[in-house]
Amino acid sequence: MHSIQSVAERTGLTPDVIRIWERRYQAVAPDRTASNQRLYSDDDVERLALLKRITDSGRRISIVANLSNDELRQMAAQEQKAPRPVATPRQTDPLAMQEQALDAILQLDPVLFDHLLERAMVSLGSVGFMMRFAAPLMVTVGNLWRSGAVRTCQEHFASAHLRSFLGRYMLDANTDPLGPRIVIATLPGQAHELGATMAAVVAAQSGWNVLYLGANVPIEEIAFAADCKDARAVAISLSYPLDDPRVPALLKELRQKLPPPTTLIVGGIGSTRQQPLLEELKALQADDLVQLAEHLDQMR
Repeated sequence: MHSIQSVAERTGLTPDVIRIWERRYQAVAPDRTASNQRLYSDDDVERLALLKRITDSGRRISIVANLSNDELRQMAAQEQKAPRPVATPRQTDPLAMQEQALDAILQLDPVLFDHLLERAMVSLGSVGFMMRFAAPLMVTVGNLWRSGAVRTCQEHFASAHLRSFLGRYMLDANTDPLGPRIVIATLPGQAHELGATMAAVVAAQSGWNVLYLGANVPIEEIAFAADCKDARAVAISLSYPLDDPRVPALLKELRQKLPPPTTLIVGGIGSTRQQPLLEELKALQADDLVQLAEHLDQMR
């Protein structure tokens, strides 16, 4: 039996892609250990390698995921004989994928948008997807909405589908019941939760047991959840509004109400404005998802 990391090395797929193909398309059904870790058979490894070869040639995973191994072998043999198209940089260029995703948003096309999200995740990996594709895409959508070029329903459509996509991935990665607990939320008045959702994905992938509370959560509820679940850390995402005058007082209140051993982590585009206060509160600042992952790895 093989671990997911071993399968990734043998097939050329990333663990992200393996999990997505398993969850979304039931491409494989690995066994699980007592601690809920995936274990793959030799047949699973061969199947995933065949699926990679076939999808690399241009076939959609949704079309071939449920074919038998014999059918996949035949298809792979046919693909090997056929001339393969030359890949262009545009196929995996984050800017090009953002343009296509923006078209799907403007068309309010959920099937196409979901397909493009998945393709970007496969191409860029989870952190690359969030930092180089999802976050810039939503900044563009927000700017276009403020200028009137994107309607409110289109902006809500994009936000809702992206949160749902990341939420599914977070739940799939959040499988280690023995991992240290982290509570993730946004403060009262902070209704934009995409950064918090991304942080939850990173934490789950880093082996933390994530309790995600979402947006606009009262301070006493964040503190209660942290105390009730004996959380080692609480992560807060600050985004919009950037100039909310209540944020310093809310962060101070949260720090006072958290159990002393609990580490407070603050990130998001609004965190840089609070740097002196974060130093005073002995809170960790995460400028981006990479730094968040580093903080979480060090704490483990």
